[in-house]
Amino acid sequence: MAEDRAIQDILKVRHELLKAMREYFYDLGYIEVETANLMRTAPPDPQIDPLAVFVEKSGPWHLHTSPEMGMKKLLAAGSEKIFQICKVYRVEEFDEIHGIEFTMLEWYRKGGYRDMMQEVEALVLFVADRLLHDRRTGFTKPFRAYDLESLFIEKTGIDPFVLDRDGLFRALQTKGFAGIDDRDDWNSLFFKLFIQDIEPAMESDAPYFVIDWPQSISTMAKRKRGNPMKVERFELYINGLEVANGYTELLDSEEQRARFLADNQERARLGKDTFPIDEEFVGSLSGLDGVYTGVSVGVDRLLMALLGKTRIDDVMVNRFRA
Repeated sequence: MAEDRAIQDILKVRHELLKAMREYFYDLGYIEVETANLMRTAPPDPQIDPLAVFVEKSGPWHLHTSPEMGMKKLLAAGSEKIFQICKVYRVEEFDEIHGIEFTMLEWYRKGGYRDMMQEVEALVLFVADRLLHDRRTGFTKPFRAYDLESLFIEKTGIDPFVLDRDGLFRALQTKGFAGIDDRDDWNSLFFKLFIQDIEPAMESDAPYFVIDWPQSISTMAKRKRGNPMKVERFELYINGLEVANGYTELLDSEEQRARFLADNQERARLGKDTFPIDEEFVGSLSGLDGVYTGVSVGVDRLLMALLGKTRIDDVMVNRFRA
């Protein structure tokens, strides 16, 4: 049957992708690790909501939205170069590129975010070569890197990084920007402008990085020296689709605790559940010396980009739907 053949084709290409990823990291001396999927608490990121789980009368527990906290605890316990491929879970609307359950690749090592951008580039080229063989991909190195603040100025004439919430709101009103209202905070205004005016204006025929994002949307990333509004963070886009996200890690326990508290306040303002702070995680950060960076890759999205697909259903088998 045609449907059975299609399923086998997806299984085979996913197998080849996962195999290539593991070979890439094994060759670089990484150790593959596993961390718990079920957590007593969750990072209080206002933009990401975890799934609650009850075990008889015990709970709520939470399925992890990323293995980040567990993996950083392993770094503090002495691990140096680690990676993990796992399922993660988020409360999401089902559409062409989103779902509740998806596959994530995540890895950590010493070094800054620009070092890791080179590693991300090498990974993408490696797996593209393994999956596509001698077929043209349109990928050439080095991948271009765009400064986010410069993109805003060039594409919109607005620099959100020098404006507070009211200043950004007035600037958007002056431009006749549609879809904003008095309930929007700075982050909401930023994302609306980015999604409407920046993402569509970017080239889509080759992978590219967007670097140096706002601190207010990057709870666990290190601030850029000399500019507290920004953090050392990058995102990788392929065919206009965000595929990877990485940043130099914040290792200051007190600042991390303060950011978590601020995130919980924002969640409360939005009418969302708040989460107890994982003090074991916060305390473990002080045990790390030097500079570390972590990267997460949406495996399903990367496969979509490599194969030129536009729907996540095209690269998954038996996707869960509510």
